[in-house]
Amino acid sequence: MSGPPGRTPRPAETNTRRSFSGHGTLTTVEKDGLGLLIDDTVYAFADISVPCIPLLYVIMVTTAVEFGGIKSAAMIGWLTMVLGTALIRGGWIQPLFTDIPGWVSLTPLLIGLRFLYFNLALAVIAYGGDLLGKTIQLPLLPMGWAVVIGGLAVGSFPSLAGAIATRRHT
Repeated sequence: MSGPPGRTPRPAETNTRRSFSGHGTLTTVEKDGLGLLIDDTVYAFADISVPCIPLLYVIMVTTAVEFGGIKSAAMIGWLTMVLGTALIRGGWIQPLFTDIPGWVSLTPLLIGLRFLYFNLALAVIAYGGDLLGKTIQLPLLPMGWAVVIGGLAVGSFPSLAGAIATRRHT
């Protein structure tokens, strides 16, 4: 594990990424800006989406499709979380409340934290946005709520994960 506990700063500090080259071998490849963005977005999509499968399934089967509703807020929040994670992982933006660049490492403790944290964040985005939109009677308000809360959620996650991993190491 390189970097401080719970964090993986290497992708944010270099233009190289590990790539599958066939027959079970991995190689390190230097990528341009677009290649880095694509690689980091694919990584972020998996990192956010897999832990959120339980909540995404519940939202899919229990809520109706309506303009500015739960599904709309969840979709915008989910996409915001994926894009924010990709930008943090690639070093384009700095995570909140920490000076360490990069995203969170994949350890069993932090994978469990992802399931709790991302499902809770997405629930607040989806159901909170729907409640806010219906209370104030502005159908686009849940979309703004989703972008702000999704961005804050992924921006804060690296510092929370780093603090939990550091506490566990001591």
